[in-house]
Amino acid sequence: MSILQAFRIGFRQTWQAKRMVFFAWIVNLVLALTVALPIVNLLDEYIAGTVYEEKLLDGLDSNWFDTFRADHREHSLVRSFDYTITGYAPFFAHYEMFLSGAVLKAIGNFLVDLVFRWRIAVESLGPLTILTFVYLLASTFLAGSFIGSFAKPYQVTFQEFLMEGAKYFGKFFRISLVFLIIGLVFFEGIVDWWTGSIPSMTQDSPSEWTPFVHYMTRNAVVLIVLGVLTLWFDYAKIRTVVDDRFSAVFATWAGLRFVFSNFGATAGLFLLLVGIGLGFMVLYALLQSTFSVSGYWSMVLLFFLQQLYIAARLAVRAMAYASQTQLYQSRINREHRAESVP
Repeated sequence: MSILQAFRIGFRQTWQAKRMVFFAWIVNLVLALTVALPIVNLLDEYIAGTVYEEKLLDGLDSNWFDTFRADHREHSLVRSFDYTITGYAPFFAHYEMFLSGAVLKAIGNFLVDLVFRWRIAVESLGPLTILTFVYLLASTFLAGSFIGSFAKPYQVTFQEFLMEGAKYFGKFFRISLVFLIIGLVFFEGIVDWWTGSIPSMTQDSPSEWTPFVHYMTRNAVVLIVLGVLTLWFDYAKIRTVVDDRFSAVFATWAGLRFVFSNFGATAGLFLLLVGIGLGFMVLYALLQSTFSVSGYWSMVLLFFLQQLYIAARLAVRAMAYASQTQLYQSRINREHRAESVP
């Protein structure tokens, strides 16, 4: 099966699973509201009875928001919140935190302490890290639901979709732990060392472009490695379902072997899906830039537009699971047929 054939089948399966994608969006929305509602309540208490109550409907003021953050500097959610959420913050505001693996390291160190030291390191977990961990659990369940459903030769019901998620949750969670350990080693053992070494490596350079090139090279390497890790562990999960594997370690190794033995097809399909995701990102940015956030209904429209983007991103993720599952099944079936030919 070619890349385009796998993509077409994955697209059709995702379209048939519209209710499941909608369910994934509901889960994502509920998790987002656990952060948004406390901040909205704080904002409401802060501006109630002030002259800003009406003015802020015409757009958030950066100076006012800096004052709000200073007055609530002990509140971790407020510290992590960026008023530019009405612009392109979903893409750029936490770019450096993503590339440094801050949340991954926090979750990874917490789990390492819990599993290997029998110690609950609560100090390493902030509200956003806890939310990310809960999101990881939800994503693990949904991955099992989608892959388990797409691996079947028929269209499953919503009840079967949920049952598949429960069936593979434990196996997928163990695979996620392996991913966290590898990611922790990568960020703390390589990325942190590289980042810390750049100032000393470039201190004698007369050009400001030298450290810039070093940082951009580091960012590019991190993105490539994260892409390979995502691809690797996607197929580890797929092999767990299709091959009915139990061991997370062996499934991880099997996923790595399949990716690199079929690197052209697996990487090509992955890049196609990444390109579609980037296309939705650009489309959202273009649509958002066509209107200014001033007034209640424009804020409602922006929220609706953001939710459409998130739903599209979830659909692309489901399409990735479907397409990759089809690609794996076709390659494995071809290998089995080749082995059976005398």
